[in-house]
Amino acid sequence: MNIGLLEQLGEWTAVGFYEAIEQGLPWPRNYGLAYRRLYEHMDVEVQPDRYLAPCEPFHHAATMASNGLWTASSGMVLDFDHNRGLRVNRFALQHKRESFPQHVGFLDDLAADLEQRLPHYGGYTHNNPDIRRVVQDGFLAMQQELDEQVVVPDLSAGERDLLLALQDYAQGVRALYDRTCRALQQAVAVSGSVRLRCLADAFDAAFLRPANNFYAGLLAVHFAWLLDGCDSIGRIDQVLGDLYEQDLASGVLTEAVAGGMLDEWWRSFETMNGWNLQIGGRTPDGRDGCNVLTRACIHACERNRLRRPNVAFRITRDTPRDFLVAALRSLRNGSGRPALYNDDLYIRSLLEMDLGLTEADAREIGFGGCTETMIAGLSNVGSLEGSINLAKCLELALHDGLDPISGRQVGPKTGPFTTFPDFDAFHEALRRQVEHATREFARESCDQLQQRFTSGDPKLYRTFFTRDCVRNRRSFEAGGARYNWAVVSYQGIANLIDSMAAIRRLVFEQRTLSAECLMAALRADFNGHEVLLQRLWAVPKFGNDVDWVDRLGHDLLEHAWRELLSHRTPRGGRFLPSCILFNTYLDAGRQVGATPDGRKAFTALVDSVGAVPGRDVNGPTALLQSVARLPLNLAVGTPVLNLRFQKTLFQQDEALDRLCDLVGTYFRLGGMQVQVSVLSADAMRAAQQQPENYRDLIVRIGGYSEYFVRLDKDLQGAVIERTEHAV
Repeated sequence: MNIGLLEQLGEWTAVGFYEAIEQGLPWPRNYGLAYRRLYEHMDVEVQPDRYLAPCEPFHHAATMASNGLWTASSGMVLDFDHNRGLRVNRFALQHKRESFPQHVGFLDDLAADLEQRLPHYGGYTHNNPDIRRVVQDGFLAMQQELDEQVVVPDLSAGERDLLLALQDYAQGVRALYDRTCRALQQAVAVSGSVRLRCLADAFDAAFLRPANNFYAGLLAVHFAWLLDGCDSIGRIDQVLGDLYEQDLASGVLTEAVAGGMLDEWWRSFETMNGWNLQIGGRTPDGRDGCNVLTRACIHACERNRLRRPNVAFRITRDTPRDFLVAALRSLRNGSGRPALYNDDLYIRSLLEMDLGLTEADAREIGFGGCTETMIAGLSNVGSLEGSINLAKCLELALHDGLDPISGRQVGPKTGPFTTFPDFDAFHEALRRQVEHATREFARESCDQLQQRFTSGDPKLYRTFFTRDCVRNRRSFEAGGARYNWAVVSYQGIANLIDSMAAIRRLVFEQRTLSAECLMAALRADFNGHEVLLQRLWAVPKFGNDVDWVDRLGHDLLEHAWRELLSHRTPRGGRFLPSCILFNTYLDAGRQVGATPDGRKAFTALVDSVGAVPGRDVNGPTALLQSVARLPLNLAVGTPVLNLRFQKTLFQQDEALDRLCDLVGTYFRLGGMQVQVSVLSADAMRAAQQQPENYRDLIVRIGGYSEYFVRLDKDLQGAVIERTEHAV
């Protein structure tokens, strides 16, 4: 590869990558040099009247513009994202081809060669970095730990190569930090801005060493967040809360200025497509962690009607009620933030999973991306490592393991549905299909994850900023973190439960519907079987506090989730069940024909662990009681529950008080998580007709907030169908 031409084109990541190859350096040294050259040369932008630096857009980012549409910066052909690591940026490639038409052939060859050299294995991975160490110890202490490991006697060749790659990476990070300091000082000299002077001074005291004030701590966290492509960040109020209160008390910080800092960071999450941060929850010593900064973060959610950051509010038995009221009040702006989590049940469930957690570490729960459960700064959690489609398992149980869509034998032969003598026989066939799907998923996932140990991007950022990886001399991808597991999402839960209820009631108990007639109706997608369809709809549905229906779901899910929990990942830890469908429940439905709950072929599956939209007709209390009957403690990866409430409720203090009681009761019953949308079906229908007038209309989608007008038309329809609850 022509290194000189790469330099002329500004392809600094590729320069480092190919330098290592030409020097004959072993994997993963090419990744270390690639990131080092990137950080040594990438632009550092300083804007006036800002609290944070560096400023977006980051060099490779696809950013959210003010009109709600995505724009891509030109960047470099070889860049990275937080999940995949180094990758070919097709937007940048097209920009470079247009800017350098004389080098189109070279650029195309570069992209083709890189795509051959950059394999990616396994599912999607979010991360919470160890911001406690960043703020409390500083980068230099972390770098010193790395340097000490490099000179340990008797290192294996693989350990030495990883540590040397990390040294290159760390030197690149230090170079970017130093260049940012210089850029800030130069901007101050040119502008004379007082705010820029404060920013430059605070940044100069941030990141390298322990932060001694809130502003320096926030800048250190912000800088670390940018380094990983603006993923998730962890427990911001616990890491910075003491500094925040100290500075307020001493008068060096006011709530108004601090609010401006948080607002700017919230907008950075939005612009940069950043993901999750957490507030509240237990401290490592077991106290409720709500503090003054927790409240400030809730107010930031209320002020900023944005879809990001995805804020997770961990609520304990001891959380002051006024904090929960404030959180509910913030939801009335329609952003769906914060989502609410049953912290005590999460902690207890994780400790019961035989994951090797100490109690103190279990209290450091973080969430990545939508809401995948991890331990902030201490874990590698595959999120989402993959999914298991329960509606598809049902379809296979009805067809003797044969997929009627592809015509392939996908599952074990468990017998045609028409031959089952009773419901128990059908239930056993369904269990066997679920077991088979689980084993196949675990086998394929383990094969993929094993390859990450020695191939692909080793995630040097995450290896450096996740505790114990350096000390263990193993990469983030190879089990270097203190805790390792993988989150697996379950699709079609309520579709499965409602289908089981219909089969049990009509086919085997009342015997008013023959198995042959049901199968014929499914094959016809209910065309010509409208009377039967009405009968299926009339069977009691999950989400209405009908005990026998809910118990069907409990028994099947307990079996399915315990089967998954019996499997371990190659890097250590278990596969943890969850129900986190973001916008995938439409795609999941496109893989499944008509189902006995009355769902038409290839339409969306249920959007969460709750009822099929529109079928929960007995009010929110009945819905929550049904959901709480499921073995949610086993789905500790996070079982997302979507609720939509009438907007007028959130204008009334009395209603907010009752909503507090509703959430508290749900959590006492065993509910783990709930996320709330506050908007009307009329507003969403109007947005479908005039999207340009509703660009800021936000809905909750399977774990995070999204702008309604950016959803697929079918997804919009599924959200509109959700029951709108009163209290």
